[in-house]
Amino acid sequence: MIFDFFIVGGDERLTRMANLLTYKNFNVLGYDLHEKILNKKIKQTNSIKFALKNSKNIICSIPFTKDNILLSSNDRKIYIKDFMSYISQKNRLFGGKIPSNILKFCEDKEIFVYDYLKNKQYVVENSISTAEAAIAKAILQNSVNMHSSNCLVLGFGNCGKIICSKLKNFCSKVFVCVDDSMQKTWAKAYGYYVFGLDSLRFNIEKFNYVFNTIPKKIFYGDVLKNLNENASILDITGVGANFLECEEKLINFKYIAGLPGRFKSISSSKILTDVTLKIIKKIQNI
Repeated sequence: MIFDFFIVGGDERLTRMANLLTYKNFNVLGYDLHEKILNKKIKQTNSIKFALKNSKNIICSIPFTKDNILLSSNDRKIYIKDFMSYISQKNRLFGGKIPSNILKFCEDKEIFVYDYLKNKQYVVENSISTAEAAIAKAILQNSVNMHSSNCLVLGFGNCGKIICSKLKNFCSKVFVCVDDSMQKTWAKAYGYYVFGLDSLRFNIEKFNYVFNTIPKKIFYGDVLKNLNENASILDITGVGANFLECEEKLINFKYIAGLPGRFKSISSSKILTDVTLKIIKKIQNI
């Protein structure tokens, strides 16, 4: 039997995606999926080699890997080197933030590979899930009402824009901190208060809620020193600050990675399923 999809478990959205695909009458094979929410129609395997040999479309996590050694997964260790050794031209590989060496390998072997983060529809809809989850987490971890607070968003890319848009309905005022001239222009056009990163240390004390979407170390030195004592920082990048330093200084800092998969798995799985089926339909019609 050849399976339509082989789904390698990661966060809950991939298990829910597997469920959705079975409801659409696809044959789905799973590995390391979340048992508590898994549809009984889904067959599971303990053999990656068997799965790749007997499946057409291979769905991996977002991100594809966190350390360039192992695939992102639920509980089991899956070495990328072993995994890729079993892939052939009959497979189509899907994932997010796929490393360049994997893309090159697939190109050389003429294996179809697709990175979800290159899909504009997915990126925007995923940003909505991220924004909603980030704001919900922020409200729950801060004792000050967001309603009467000034809120700051660092960065005005896809996630930054949507976080700002959602915050307009909660905050007293929404501020954007960014250096990119085009992002500054757009932020001003949308009516937000804007200043540059070089001014952050002078302005940071104004904010009870701070959201960071810029993937660089920002919170250190005078920025942390001048932080409002009631402030909470939510970082979706993982590199905005030294977590231990913030913990030592009793700063309310949270690194909240993988928000869509952890907190919006139903919506996120629907987005992934729709995008995947559209891509498959498109390449089959070429």
